[in-house]
This record gives sequence, C-alpha cells and structure tokens, in this order.
Amino acid sequence: MNVAERIKQLRTDKKLTVNKLANLAGLSQGFVRQIELGEKNPTVESLSLICDALNISLSDFFQEEPNFTHSKNELQNELVQNITNLTNKQLSALIEITKSMNN
Repeated sequence: MNVAERIKQLRTDKKLTVNKLANLAGLSQGFVRQIELGEKNPTVESLSLICDALNISLSDFFQEEPNFTHSKNELQNELVQNITNLTNKQLSALIEITKSMNN
C-alpha cells in the first residue's frame, strides 16, 4: 500500500472527511486531496502533521497490516503451543470462539 492509499485508509477508518483531516492537520483541503489522489507526495513535515491529526505515530503509519506469511501448519503448531496450559474452562471458551469463526 502506498502513502496515498494509507492516508485515505486511515482517514476513512476514523470516519474523517478530507476537509476535517486537513483542518486537524493544519493543511489545505486541496493539498490533502492531492496527496490522497497520488498527485503530490507529502513532505515528512506534512506527513507528521497528518499522523498527528490521525492520532498515530509515523512508525505506526508505516506499519502494514499483519502479514500472514506463515504456513497453515506453522500457525496450527503455534496455536497448540499456546493452548497447552489453558484450563478446561478456557479451552471450552476457545472452542466456542473457533466455532463462531467457522459460521
């Protein structure tokens, strides 16, 4: 995901309009719109202002969504390791959670 797409995603996730984000960041609406359209690249300073307006850090901005690169087998093994010390009550709750995920 590029910078423009990431800004738009974060803005819409927070239910902000372009105008509201621009106001919060102290930037012009046109400039923020151009950034989201990929017509302009933000400076580090303007990106920092946008991140502040979105209540995230610059490092969080560049943190991508979790990347599930592990194989299914690796994930299953990790799950088994994590549940070995659970009580029967916790295991029952986990079973109910996984059942609801399959429906």
